[in-house]
This record gives sequence, C-alpha cells and structure tokens, in this order.
Amino acid sequence: MKKIRAKIRAIVKIIFSDDIEYEPKTDTKPVDEPVDEPVDNPVDAPVDEPGVEIVDEPGDNSVDVSVDVPVDEPKVDDPAPDNDPVAEPKEPEKGIDLDNPERRLVTSVAGEDGYVAGFSIQGRSHISDGTPCEDYHAYTELAPGWKLLITSDGAGSARESARGSKANCDMATNFIKQLLAQKGWIEKNYMPTELEWYVEIREIFLAMKGIITAQAAKQAAQYKATKEAALAEVDAEIAKTEDKIALAKLESRKQSVIEHINKPLSARDFNATIILMLITPNGMLTAHIGDGRMGYKSKDGKWTALMTPHKGDEASSTVFIPNDWEQNRVPAFTMSEAYLPDVRVVHELPEVAVLMSDGCENITWSCYARDEQTGHYYDPNLPFAGFFEPLLEEMNRDLTPEQRVDRLIEIINVGTKAGRAEHDDRTMLFGVFK
Repeated sequence: MKKIRAKIRAIVKIIFSDDIEYEPKTDTKPVDEPVDEPVDNPVDAPVDEPGVEIVDEPGDNSVDVSVDVPVDEPKVDDPAPDNDPVAEPKEPEKGIDLDNPERRLVTSVAGEDGYVAGFSIQGRSHISDGTPCEDYHAYTELAPGWKLLITSDGAGSARESARGSKANCDMATNFIKQLLAQKGWIEKNYMPTELEWYVEIREIFLAMKGIITAQAAKQAAQYKATKEAALAEVDAEIAKTEDKIALAKLESRKQSVIEHINKPLSARDFNATIILMLITPNGMLTAHIGDGRMGYKSKDGKWTALMTPHKGDEASSTVFIPNDWEQNRVPAFTMSEAYLPDVRVVHELPEVAVLMSDGCENITWSCYARDEQTGHYYDPNLPFAGFFEPLLEEMNRDLTPEQRVDRLIEIINVGTKAGRAEHDDRTMLFGVFK
C-alpha cells in the first residue's frame, strides 16, 4: 500500500519549469492542444472562445468578452520530459516544502529605491485541519525601475490549489520576462496602451491555462494507469489465494486502493486567482482574474484601489485560472462586470503598492458600507488609510528586511481583532518606493 500511495503522491506533484516559452503568434496553425476540441491560435485581438462548462458560476447573468474578433491561443511548446511540470521538485524552492502544512513563504527585499515585504501564511482553518497554505506570491526586480509583483489564492474547493497558486506565480513571472525581452519594452522604455497590454496579458493567461489543462490531462492518464495496475496486482493475488483470512486482507487492500486512488485530476483541481502589477519607470500595468485586492498610494498621498474583485452572488464565488473566463459569455460578477482579464494602465508611479489575497481584505480594506437610502450593503472598495498610514509609519522605521516582514506578519495576523479572527490563508505584498 505504501508503494501505491507513493506512486499517487508522485503523480500529483506540480511545479512549472522556467523552460516553457511564451511566443507571440505569427501563424494560425493549432499547436499543443490540451483538450479534444481544437482551439484557435492567437492573433492581435481579444477573443470569443468556444464554450465548455463554467465552474463556480455565481449567477445567471453574463457579460460579453470585450470584442468579437477571434483570437488564437498562444503557442507554448510542450515541455520536455525532463522539465515535466508534473514532476516532483527535487528540492523545495525558497525553503518551502509543498507537502508541509505549515508552509510559510516570505519575501523581504530592500535597496536604494525602497523595499518590498511580503508573506503567504497558513490560515487558522488550514492549521486546524492540517492542510497546506493555498496562497502564493512572487516579487521580481526585472531591471532598474521595472518591478513585478504577483499574488495568487488557490480555490478552497480545488484539490491541488496550493500547487495551482504557485504555478500561476511562476508561469506569469516567466512569461512576463519573455514578453519584455521579445517586445523590447525595457530597452525602449515603452509604456503600452491599455489595449496592447490587454492583448498581451490575455495571451499569457491563455497560455497558462493551456499548460495546466494539458498537464492535468497527462496526470489523468497516469492516474488511470496507476489505479488499473494496482487493482490488477491485488486481483492476481486474490486469484491464487485460498486462505479465507488472507482473502479478507486482500479484499480490504483492494478496497483501500479504490478509496485512495481518487478520480483523475482535472484542470479545475489547480484553480487559483492571480493579481499582477508591473511597475515601470512610467507607471503601472495591472491585471487580475478572481478576487483579492490591489491598490496604491500616490506621490500626493491619495490611496486608490487598482482592481475590482470578481465576486459573484454566492459567498466567496469567483473565477480562476484555469476557469473558463475566456468564454464568450462568463458569469456576471456583481462587483465588476468587467472583461476578463481585468487590466489597467496607470500613468503614475506609486509611493506604496499593495497586493493581497482576500484573507487580508477585512483587516485592510473598506469592503462593507450601508446605503442609507436603500438599506443595502455595498463594497466601497477603498484602501483603509486609517490602517495603512500607521502601518507605513511602522514599516518605515529603522528595521532590517527580516524584521520588517516579521513585523508585517505580526500586524496582519494578530495586530487587529479581525486579523485574529480570520480563518483564511493570507498573502500580502507591501512595497514602498522612493
């Protein structure tokens, strides 16, 4: 039984390779399709994709994707066997054991132009039931003046959401690097238009969805083969055993195999949100799919939200990668009703930038207000300056990078009543720039 479980654990590992390449489309030939029906290849406009079943749909209303011009799916070469995203990592990255329920990821960077402190920590509900933190984040300094911040929150209903959130951060980082290199935006000090940014980031997100879908299909085949082999092994022993006690043990073993080898993984088992901010010398490029919060403090001291979370009528309902957010009709989210992915181009540099999962929003954001005329509650979607200004003052003290991130975790985790009561995983990236 231990051998069987080891096989199963091996095939559910997922860590995405740096070798996967993002390529702008130059033709219309379908490539590397992960599903049975062909998907068009990318061109330079947004898409209305053919539909499959919507996951986690919060309501009956829908919104249309931005335009009716078809877009082909981006070309992504199938990774070589040695770089298979399904493979188990030889060593945990950044000291993180993906199988350790006490997973804790921290980022602490300081330089002449400011600092970034970030964390992903396990929520109380996951501590109590021994499940891993399903959040992840990434911060990368790409070039002087170019910084990339990403957070991802795995869906609680998805079996491998912890790996899905990490995959989203890893793949988005790699694809953004490739995009900047291929387009020469850093060398040209180029700031794209909102349409240009939408087309490029949508193509990247589609590529990410395609990779996850393809790998899930491979894993499904592996699951089936492993289960059939394990059952055949037990059945062979049953066939040649006459002792009743031994037969009873073998039947129990067979039932255990059936129970422990669950249904094959699907792409939805890796569902996770993504929030992304690319800071350039000329402003900010943002994109997101799903919920969470993102905002900034401008140089003149104003706090502003940079996204409207995709939330449905049901509590905690949202969309994910690799959800079918690219379909020509997607759920109408009561808080956004925006085209997906939701993107913004801001021609202003931040003094402070903040990205977070929804596990932090009740502590830091103005999320609930009552309309006195209707009596209904709504989401003002504003960073709470009464929280962030004291936090900024505290973080600007003479602290080491390690002390700064530890202090940030302490304030978010136990510094408020809402923080102490929060059961969800929590992720935050907090950047201060000169």
